[in-house]
Amino acid sequence: MEAFAEQLRELRLRCFEPTEARLALQMKCGRSSVSAMLNGRRFPSWELTSAFVTACGAEPADWLDRWRDAKRRLDALRRGPAGQDGSARPAALPDVGGAALLAATWYRSNPEFYTAAARCVRAARAEIRVTYTRRYPPDQYTTKASADYFADILAWAREDTEDQRSVRRIIGVPETDGVPDRDVLAWARRHREETRQLLNYEANVLRWTAAADGLNMALIDDSTVFLAFSGGARQKLNGFSVQDPTYMSYFAAYFEQLWTPLQPLGAYLDAAGN
Repeated sequence: MEAFAEQLRELRLRCFEPTEARLALQMKCGRSSVSAMLNGRRFPSWELTSAFVTACGAEPADWLDRWRDAKRRLDALRRGPAGQDGSARPAALPDVGGAALLAATWYRSNPEFYTAAARCVRAARAEIRVTYTRRYPPDQYTTKASADYFADILAWAREDTEDQRSVRRIIGVPETDGVPDRDVLAWARRHREETRQLLNYEANVLRWTAAADGLNMALIDDSTVFLAFSGGARQKLNGFSVQDPTYMSYFAAYFEQLWTPLQPLGAYLDAAGN
């Protein structure tokens, strides 16, 4: 990641070193995002890289191969060394011994869960990782709390602050015999248009073949995990949250395992056609 950041810094230098603020204006993103990619704190998406290269007067096509190579290397590091069975092992988990007590906050209804999750999203410092794998698209749920939660995630990503910000979402698209659900696919197309210019936001697609909702999670920064359980009636949802870095580390490793092989939303929709 640092090697790729160095290449970006060299490109910036060759075009007379425009300020981060000027680059951010041209790239239509926050200055913190420009700073993070130049300092190697965050590996940029291809959309963000392409915007940076264009702002520096170079051709994005000339950078695609080196971005792909850097991403392959980073994905390999995230997966970690393979065990004897070929499975990835989570790296650098804290040693907390065999016993640990966790304090959970329980949410008994859809509004309780989403109100608490939205409050945590608005207070996030740097990173939000979420999954959405349900049989219905988000705009088919009627509670104001759920609508506010989805809107707050995008508003948080759009906000221009000095903080480094990143949102990654895994979207499960239900499929039956290889055919994606019509309503979820239509929502995914609208969602791509809504987030196309949002360079702090990335979405990958999980092709979901089970005839049931998945277990959904929201990972906020480095310590807070929300788990949502749905079922029965369309609006029914409850769950809980835990604030604990060790607990978070297990779900963060699982999220990375899911994220790495998935197809970006734009590529998935282009392949799906009409």
